[in-house]
Amino acid sequence: NFKIRKILGSAVKFIKMAWIPVAVGAVGALSHFFGGKSRTTVQYVTNPALEDALKTANNANAHLQKQFADIQQVLKEQQLDSFEKLKAYDHRAANALVELASQTRAMVLEGRTVALFGVTSSGKSTIINKLLNSKVAAVGVGDTTKAIQPFNGNGYCLYDIPGRNDDLSYFTSEYISFWKGLTHRLVTIQSTLREMTKVFSLLDAMDLRYDIVVNKFDLIEDANEAEAFRQQIRNEVHECGLKGVNKIFFVSAKKTDQFPDWIKLVQYLRA
Repeated sequence: NFKIRKILGSAVKFIKMAWIPVAVGAVGALSHFFGGKSRTTVQYVTNPALEDALKTANNANAHLQKQFADIQQVLKEQQLDSFEKLKAYDHRAANALVELASQTRAMVLEGRTVALFGVTSSGKSTIINKLLNSKVAAVGVGDTTKAIQPFNGNGYCLYDIPGRNDDLSYFTSEYISFWKGLTHRLVTIQSTLREMTKVFSLLDAMDLRYDIVVNKFDLIEDANEAEAFRQQIRNEVHECGLKGVNKIFFVSAKKTDQFPDWIKLVQYLRA
């Protein structure tokens, strides 16, 4: 505990002493999604201008990035692989990490940007394909998403976020800046909010707003049961203490015309 607090304390102190402009260069950490490529990942930067921007950001934020790296090393040593575990282990350390995140500027992303969080069973890939009206995301092949994948759509860019969203390795200035710069954050579930409690906890900790997409709603055939399920989800929002929920959509990505919430979702993303 002492070791974590010592490192986090110095990190927060450093940030308060000198503001580091993260967003300008951190955009280079993302793949080049301004062109016509349908699938890339954050590990690779192919555009020369973005490569230069990334180098500039890394140089300008060298000390900040080192603080993040030091923190993650301690978390790895303590085998703390989620924000919830960190809070349980050392609440003060969790607060210090949140402080680091709050000092990170939002990345300036071009146009409307939408990120989808969710496990494979929630039908996230099917939702992406339907929103884009094209089969660009692999469906039914397990959790194949290992890095953020951008897909260019009509009026907005969709980002498929890896299923393991609670991993503290995402507590880097680049990832935090990216998440804060998004227009919308959609969390997809199937039967209960508890499928994604770790993600909700992480987004709430960063004080970010998000929407919930309840997919496969067509599996509930009885009208009374469907209404009871809607109420169950609303109740879970309060039971789980979620504070960043904007809207909740009940949809079927396979049968988009069956429920009006699908049209509402599409209009909401393009508004």
